[in-house]
Amino acid sequence: MTDAPDAPPPPPTAATPANGADRAATAAPVLARGHLHPGILLLRLLDALRQAAFPVVAGLVLQSWWFVGFGVLGFVLYLGYAIARYVTLEYTLTADELRVREGLLERQERRIPLDRIQDLGFESSLLRRALGLCVVLVETASGRGVEARLDALARGDAEHLREVLLAARARAEVRAPNAAADDLAPAPPAPEWIVHQSRGAELTLRGLTDLRLTAMFVTGYAALELADSLGIAVRLAGAARSAQEWLARFPPSVMAAILFGVLFVVMAFGVGTSVVGNLVTFHGFTLTLRGDVLQRRFGLLTTRQKTLPRARVQRVTYEQTWLRRLLGCGVVKADSAGGSRSEGEDTAGGWDVVVPLARDATAAALLPALLPGLERARFAWQRGSVRLVARMGVQGAALAAIATAALWPHNGPLALFALLLLPAWAVLGVLVWRNLGFALDDEFLALRHGVLGRATAILPMAKVQAVVVRQGPVEQALGLASLTVYVAGGSPTCVPDLLLADARALARDIGTRAAVAAAATW
Repeated sequence: MTDAPDAPPPPPTAATPANGADRAATAAPVLARGHLHPGILLLRLLDALRQAAFPVVAGLVLQSWWFVGFGVLGFVLYLGYAIARYVTLEYTLTADELRVREGLLERQERRIPLDRIQDLGFESSLLRRALGLCVVLVETASGRGVEARLDALARGDAEHLREVLLAARARAEVRAPNAAADDLAPAPPAPEWIVHQSRGAELTLRGLTDLRLTAMFVTGYAALELADSLGIAVRLAGAARSAQEWLARFPPSVMAAILFGVLFVVMAFGVGTSVVGNLVTFHGFTLTLRGDVLQRRFGLLTTRQKTLPRARVQRVTYEQTWLRRLLGCGVVKADSAGGSRSEGEDTAGGWDVVVPLARDATAAALLPALLPGLERARFAWQRGSVRLVARMGVQGAALAAIATAALWPHNGPLALFALLLLPAWAVLGVLVWRNLGFALDDEFLALRHGVLGRATAILPMAKVQAVVVRQGPVEQALGLASLTVYVAGGSPTCVPDLLLADARALARDIGTRAAVAAAATW
């Protein structure tokens, strides 16, 4: 009697994965899961009341039920949306991704791979702190800023989410594809080291040197335009004439003293506002390092926390206005792949600020903590071509000629004062040339530029995405070119007015070193 042949195995089904890899993919371990805190409903109720207050009050005063109805309808819709979002939103953190589901009529599920998360930030206003809540902000390299916003989680849940996410992301970068589920248990936290703490004197100095004269002029011009459109400009002009007549009663010395006093009060108010704003925004600023992750904590009314893995840093800049450069201090900032800004400006909430204000020596000592390996770099700074001064002179001559021709029909010989633009532009060219420089190392690229102030940017070679050489009409005539270096985050960094041959050679050198550095990190 012969044995019957073995029965073939059943075909794989959706409930029975065909192999271990599929089974691991379909059963990814859940590390954290949660919903919004019920306190978010109170916050949204207050927001809805605040938004509905104006149309309702305006309708009652004007006896217009349309305004009242509009306000009530807006209140109901806003509160209804908040309740629907609270009921439907759920976040799930697995070993591979962060999932956020929300929506009632239109369901949405956002999946963010852990290795794509650039930054993780916390925000908590006074009211949220009183309720024990905070906002969690998740940023990726998409360049859109915040990719997922969880508002609001209980502080304990948010802290747990951060710890588990950072640990899971670190393991996702090094673990094997067939890692066991037991390997995904939260690892003990690494010790935290304080890299820098800002003192009140430093924050006060930051406010005193935060020159915003351009913003003041723009704001004043906008205020005058608004006054003119509302018909208030005529009354202001009448008040100004009355003030002028009142001042005319005094001797010239007293009049000058009064005007100087008014100017001093206005400037003191602006400086005082800047100081208070910086003290409130960056109160208790602390930069710490745990493992390979930087974290910033700061804020008085609204507290903020921001994590930034050092491996995600795309560019570090040391920015100095002319006054800060004169005093030997500056601001240290860092750009990751998830954000974008222009040099000299702060992103919303100061998220890009690594050190609000530091002395030159302190900033130089801090940079290796932001860019590991920088302590080994040996930079030999090189300047651009002196033809830069000639280019600025050509531009000054063109501007002087145009201004003189435009003013001559109205002002006659007084229009010749516009010729002062020629030496002014030549001096400007000398200042730009003296501040311009670049330096290369096998691992880093350093660029600096400025006029009276100075901005120094340091970029890891492995982060360079592209190098572009450009020439405008004047640059082509003088044989000059500008070189722009692009990274995944932040604005491009430009070195203007290099000799064309030097710009091309530098671009080739940067491209070669960047390729070697990037290959070493694969």
